[in-house]
Amino acid sequence: MAVPTLNYSHFISGTKEQRETFSHELLDSFERTGFAKLKAHAFNTQELTELFNWGNKFFDQPLDVKNRIPNETGPRPMRGYTPWRVEEVGKLHHDAQVRIMKDSKEHFDQGPEYDTEYPNKWPQEPELLGFQDFMEEFYRKCDSVCLTLMKALEVAWGIDDGSLVARCIPSATDLRLTHYPTIPVDEMKSGSTSRIAPHTDFGPITLLFQDSTGGLEIEDRTSNTFVPLPPTDTTEMIVNVGDTLTRWTNGKITGGIHQVTTPESMKGESGLVIPPRMSMAYLFKAERNTSVGPLPKFVAQEPAKYPEITAFEFQRWKNSIVYNVEDEEHARTFDRFIETPKAIKLQA
Repeated sequence: MAVPTLNYSHFISGTKEQRETFSHELLDSFERTGFAKLKAHAFNTQELTELFNWGNKFFDQPLDVKNRIPNETGPRPMRGYTPWRVEEVGKLHHDAQVRIMKDSKEHFDQGPEYDTEYPNKWPQEPELLGFQDFMEEFYRKCDSVCLTLMKALEVAWGIDDGSLVARCIPSATDLRLTHYPTIPVDEMKSGSTSRIAPHTDFGPITLLFQDSTGGLEIEDRTSNTFVPLPPTDTTEMIVNVGDTLTRWTNGKITGGIHQVTTPESMKGESGLVIPPRMSMAYLFKAERNTSVGPLPKFVAQEPAKYPEITAFEFQRWKNSIVYNVEDEEHARTFDRFIETPKAIKLQA
């Protein structure tokens, strides 16, 4: 399954024909694979090098220092630092074997600057002076790219009133830096451990940058197997479809299932240690009060497969699962939003 590389500049500054071609190729790739790759995007090599340098500086801090800005795990949006093996995304999967997998990662999460209800948590150590300024600017640029890609989908679908973009302003996105510490190949072979288990993301789309370590794999829908999506280089932007776009399109576009596991070059080996890995995921999310039920365009000829629920309620529901929150109040709240079996399969 080939994931095409599209030229982002064709939509930003191209001719009308180039804009339309980009839009339809983006939609086609989303429908076929759940993914696309972008070149000539908004970020240059220097910015991406600085991004990973800041990530390394943060995660190289002692654990007690990182824990000064703890993420309060649970249904709420993620802010600050989450230690190794706390989040378990495999619990969202339909396969019992995946649900028991332990993720081997730690991460730092930030939200919008303007979010006063769930404010960001920033390190204050002298070694990280400048981290906040850089990450806030990087967040703003990612948000602009995502809104542009929503505009491209509007072009492809013939939506001329800006209603899709409007659903994402202001966005409630979480930007995540993820560090995968070294791990023995033999531990990964056990089947109970992954760097991150197979999953889909919650929002409409996600932007991803990864270092050169490798290990990212995506589901090949033609064979129902996972295939590597190695970095062509660290400036390549990967875009994947998330659950919200699945719901908005009433299942027409399904989420891009992905995992991080042993790099292809190390599979079949024994006694080796997989090197550390770093990634940045801009987990784009719609405005909190926006419905993530199907858009009218996609229920004109068939019944809705997904009930109405706000983007915020949907995130809280998913977070309560990955952080193992046992809360009767939340359970009662979300009972009315349970998808049909068909819909669950689409998101698995």
